[in-house]
Amino acid sequence: MNPDGSLVKLENVHKWFGPNHVLRGIDLTIQAGNVVVIVGPSGSGKSTLLRTINLLEEPTEGRVLFDGEEITDIRTDVNKVRREIGIVFQSFNLFPHKSAKENVKLALEKVLRLSDGEAEERAMEQLSHVGLAQKGDAYPGQLSGGQQQRVAIARALAMKPKLMLFDEVTSALDPELVKEVLDTMKKLADEGMTMVVVTHEMGFAREVGTRLIFTDGGKIVEDGNPSEVFQNPKDERFKSFLSHVL
Repeated sequence: MNPDGSLVKLENVHKWFGPNHVLRGIDLTIQAGNVVVIVGPSGSGKSTLLRTINLLEEPTEGRVLFDGEEITDIRTDVNKVRREIGIVFQSFNLFPHKSAKENVKLALEKVLRLSDGEAEERAMEQLSHVGLAQKGDAYPGQLSGGQQQRVAIARALAMKPKLMLFDEVTSALDPELVKEVLDTMKKLADEGMTMVVVTHEMGFAREVGTRLIFTDGGKIVEDGNPSEVFQNPKDERFKSFLSHVL
């Protein structure tokens, strides 16, 4: 941990996809224990910003630091760093031929080299953590979308990460299944997990977020305490965005 308490730092991060300048000089510091919610219109760079944190998207320019280490440095073992950063996507990415428990165990055995017994214990512990202790032997096809997403969260948590990234994890779910996933994320926040969440769920942003970031045109144009930012938005583009989503 850095002396200033920061877990993540992005310094002057730019990202081009061909001629498309998606991130334009992002500077962002995230403190341990924060729940940072990133919102913005489609194409504003929010998911790309999230994915630069663990270098799933490598910046074209700029530096990324995690836990005091510059991970954009060519000498850094990025795979080792990624073990400490859990990420959950919109699509669940579960292996359909493996049970919920087996999906969680896989990385524990392959990456962390845990024994079958240790992996089994930790997998069941995390499935219980997300309210699915009774579904360990069920296959993804036997689970609802919300349950599958919670298995994906358990799989990420089983690696005991210092940071969790959530990339629009409820946007593919039926509305009645969204709450169970958001409740799981709220529980993690209450337990002190550092989280960065890209979402359209404004209620979650207001209730759970400790910080709200609004991106537009590849830049951070609004940044602050969610209740204050919602109540008194300064940026005109953000005001317009809120009028459409609230």
